[in-house]
Amino acid sequence: MQSVTAAFTAEEKDSTRIIAQTTQVSWHKQSTLSSKTFTIGVSTIGGNDGIGVNVGAIGSPGNYRYFDESAYVTSMNYERSLNMPTGGLTKALAEITLDNTSGRFTPRYMGGNSELFTAILPRRPIILSAGFNYGANITIPVFAGLLNKQPLVDVNNKSVQLAAGDYIDFFQGKYLDQEVMFTGQRTDQVMTTLLNGTLGMNTSQYDLDYGINTIPFGLFEAGTLMSDIFNELAQAEAGHFYQDEQGIFKFRNRQWGDSSPWNSVQKIITTAMVINAQAPNDDHIINVVEVNSKVFQKQPLQTIFTLPPLSYIAIPAKSDLDQFFEFQDPVLALTDPTNGGTNSYFIANSASDNSGTDMTSSISVRNLGTFARSVKYRFTNTSSSIVYVTSFVLAGRVAVTPTSIYVRLQDDSSATAYQQQAYSISNDYIQNESWANSLAQMILNDFSDPENLQVITIRAIPELQLFDLISWQGRYWRIFDIKATIDPSVGFVQELTLLQRTIKTYFRIGISTIGGDDKISP
Repeated sequence: MQSVTAAFTAEEKDSTRIIAQTTQVSWHKQSTLSSKTFTIGVSTIGGNDGIGVNVGAIGSPGNYRYFDESAYVTSMNYERSLNMPTGGLTKALAEITLDNTSGRFTPRYMGGNSELFTAILPRRPIILSAGFNYGANITIPVFAGLLNKQPLVDVNNKSVQLAAGDYIDFFQGKYLDQEVMFTGQRTDQVMTTLLNGTLGMNTSQYDLDYGINTIPFGLFEAGTLMSDIFNELAQAEAGHFYQDEQGIFKFRNRQWGDSSPWNSVQKIITTAMVINAQAPNDDHIINVVEVNSKVFQKQPLQTIFTLPPLSYIAIPAKSDLDQFFEFQDPVLALTDPTNGGTNSYFIANSASDNSGTDMTSSISVRNLGTFARSVKYRFTNTSSSIVYVTSFVLAGRVAVTPTSIYVRLQDDSSATAYQQQAYSISNDYIQNESWANSLAQMILNDFSDPENLQVITIRAIPELQLFDLISWQGRYWRIFDIKATIDPSVGFVQELTLLQRTIKTYFRIGISTIGGDDKISP
């Protein structure tokens, strides 16, 4: 839960509340950073603009100059949610309606001529805040992101509709430029490599919980969507990857919220505060869980490539020749070939059928780059005649998928009462059967009983955040979805999706103590 003052809390409980909001849009997308990213056609070679990812384009909403459009807002909606039932990557959304009686938001192609007429475009950074007026407008952040659509101008109603997604949207449009392979790393370690090395973020832009899942081997192919990668990494340990209200990317593992200080009730919701409560139904019932995964296993040193019989590599006199070699399985370690090598070696001859003079000493081989399933070598011929490499053998360690994991768990009492309601998970970062069993059991615990899930509508408490623990009707609930509306017809309300939880305190490295009460598993 966001921190607010006692006066703020008192105002939100008042029977008559004066609602406040701020809507800021960076229509010109003007950066406040002194250093900028190199832009073709704008930057100059040798100038100060850096080559790399623009930090402001993937977070850091404070790095822009904004127009305050709060006075033009007629309604606002925003939604934040976490994936149920498995966890994973989620994106917040927002919609804002602006009054356009003055023509301020009319674009040039529709005859607009205000200071913004050339800037009514998608992908503009936007920040929303909400709160109350008690002597002054006091608001807290509730959304930061980018307009994900062209603003919709309604000429008849003199209004403009804005639709936005938070910066998670960047992951849903970013593809991995080159393959990434790793061994024996926790979820947060893999995410750090991607956020730092691949996306060029700095540590102030993200906050990663300690990963519980350690992945023996993983491979992300070039061309894979970043959103798919982060979704599967988080899902494999029933964790969550999302962006908070202030634009910080966060990863939370599956024990997040179940240990001190997050297992304390943040708010008590009384019956009088509830505008509406939907009766529990069986739409969300899951009483059968199936988990599938392919397990990579590391292999010992072995021959992974041999030049086929009657084949050869011809290197012209006094020349270099670059050539790729492909492998069936991902390579963890490769031994480069040498003249006279034991496991990796090459033999060269003056004749392509190996009937001439041995020319091996005239050839040198240099590794130009090893990739997951290929390697590029440069052959150099120092002799004054063409030389044929007639034997070429490479040895290395590879990872193969000889086995698969399949786990199926069922809650018999729920299946009897509501018939079988199955849910299937396929995730190759679930690397052992006990982990799969644990994940399946957690889902059954939460979703096999219809009374575990509840949807209520309340007078908005804007400081509430995802996964906050609240007390309602004498039971503990986690917030998994927040839909908020500011509109003259309803005021400021929130629809909360709640999951009932029995609080357990798990062992957390750096927090729990050996011999204490915190549980080691699941």
